[in-house]
Amino acid sequence: MISKKGKKGEEGSKRQRAIGERNRIALAYMELAGDKIFQKLAEENKLNLIKEVLLIGDELAGEIIAEHNTNDPRKIASKLGVKIFGEDRGQARGSEYRKERKEIVIYRDFHEKLLREVKSPELSDHLLKFVVAHELFHHLEMNRLGEIYKRYKFQTWRLGPYVREGCIKALSDVAAQAFTQSLLGLEISPQVFDYLTYVLYTAK
Repeated sequence: MISKKGKKGEEGSKRQRAIGERNRIALAYMELAGDKIFQKLAEENKLNLIKEVLLIGDELAGEIIAEHNTNDPRKIASKLGVKIFGEDRGQARGSEYRKERKEIVIYRDFHEKLLREVKSPELSDHLLKFVVAHELFHHLEMNRLGEIYKRYKFQTWRLGPYVREGCIKALSDVAAQAFTQSLLGLEISPQVFDYLTYVLYTAK
């Protein structure tokens, strides 16, 4: 028999999970909002698409943790033969995955500025892991899954029998954010850094 206190705690946890899920769906909408193809989709289709892509990231994170017995993206990258190193002069770019060389590059100038703006010590400590995990997803996408956004094609133009299709590239980043969040067990989506980045580099 569950006590009243236990029941309240369980209900509180469910509410918290529901709020967290709504928040990351909202952030995914913001990530995709500027895409013209996404804008034209029916609202129900938008939501179903986002949920499906988030699930891809979540499931891959679970598989990777089980395979490597760790959730540290730097250790996983090392096991997969992916090099991680820093470079200067990234400007507005925080990091990138170079598929030809299997390298994750962290741009120091960007991260030094970002760290000065992050007021939470906990977030500051985890920032490098956020970035590495995101780029690690892109490595796995290229070498294991195939590019996520290419799985989804949408009709963009039609004239009689002639049809043109297009893709929504940002879907890969939505999946990468879900992967990062699940891999690291985060309550908050690492996507918040995308918006901090936007503020930093558009402020006059």
